[in-house]
Amino acid sequence: MKQPLAAGLLVQALACGVAGTDGATPPRAEQLAAGERAFQKCYACHAVDPAEQGAEGPLLRGVVGRKVAALPGYAYSSAMRFYAADGKAWTGVRLDAFIADPQGVVPHTAMNFFGLADATERAALIAWLAQQR
Repeated sequence: MKQPLAAGLLVQALACGVAGTDGATPPRAEQLAAGERAFQKCYACHAVDPAEQGAEGPLLRGVVGRKVAALPGYAYSSAMRFYAADGKAWTGVRLDAFIADPQGVVPHTAMNFFGLADATERAALIAWLAQQR
């Protein structure tokens, strides 16, 4: 099955860095607003504000560029620790794949999320997360 042109272009853009994650291309205000809206799907389990305690998932502030399963004090699943064993970081491309299909990227992950199918929504979410430092 062929990928739609927009999805193919998004993959190319992610390979070069999501707008706002490469330090050279600032994200558009509309993209950041869309990313913040998309984050509402994550908010049931994740926070970006360190003052928000008790989230089931790890804090997502600073996740873009952070080493996988490396947030101090968070008890990651054995599946996520295994995935992170080679020292990989959460790049735009890696986050895009994981957000699209968490179980496909990290089989048996504790993250009980169906994934975001819309590539544009994922790109907006990643750009917004990149701004959360």
